[in-house]
Amino acid sequence: MKIRPIVAIAAFTLLAAASPACAEAEVRHEQVQFQAGTSGATVKGTVKGRQIVDYRLRATAGQNLDVAIKAGKVSPYFNVLTAGGDSPLFVGSISGDHFFGQLPKDGEYTIRVYLLGNAASSNQSATFTLDIDITSKPVSAARGSTPPARYDASGKIKCSEDKDTLDRQCDFRVVRNVATRSAQIWIAYGPDGRTRVLHIAGKRFTTDDGAGLSAQRADDNWRIGVAGREFYLIPDALLHGG
Repeated sequence: MKIRPIVAIAAFTLLAAASPACAEAEVRHEQVQFQAGTSGATVKGTVKGRQIVDYRLRATAGQNLDVAIKAGKVSPYFNVLTAGGDSPLFVGSISGDHFFGQLPKDGEYTIRVYLLGNAASSNQSATFTLDIDITSKPVSAARGSTPPARYDASGKIKCSEDKDTLDRQCDFRVVRNVATRSAQIWIAYGPDGRTRVLHIAGKRFTTDDGAGLSAQRADDNWRIGVAGREFYLIPDALLHGG
């Protein structure tokens, strides 16, 4: 195992998650503007080397922020920083290229785009597109929380709470829609009967209560983190059968 590159990447990830702390990081600020009558925007940009591009937008508590990044050969990452501070709600180099979550407070949020590793150190350039959407209506936490009496499959999946150890087993039920390649999963994750509801359509996961979510591929599974507190391993066979 090569330790030094991993340490370097981890260090820069923390740097990018917070305010730049070294002279090497050039920061460019952009304000995201939504056209009248719309709740979203598509932003195209370029980031080079150790540059950091901060896209700022105002939002209110309870709104749902949806951000996805697309890029070419050189892939940048993005973080979502809380309003009024540098605390990350989402770190793309760890959690992937898509964020969806309910915002905790009013203020100006930052979507921070950056490069890592060889792309940053060798001064490579990356073009990217950010798809940003804010919905004003909070998602109801109670919707669909009762597991269905009729379902396509049930069983147990690996899970854990507070730490990403996946050292427990949680009961689940799933209802599949083969035509749209979507599914809804009910997971009993707490001893007090708490249920987590996950939706997947294509390769996009969402939650019923708007909690922040990360999704990463791990062999033939999805490794899901919810609000940094709940962790699940979802096999492809659970979603699609087989």
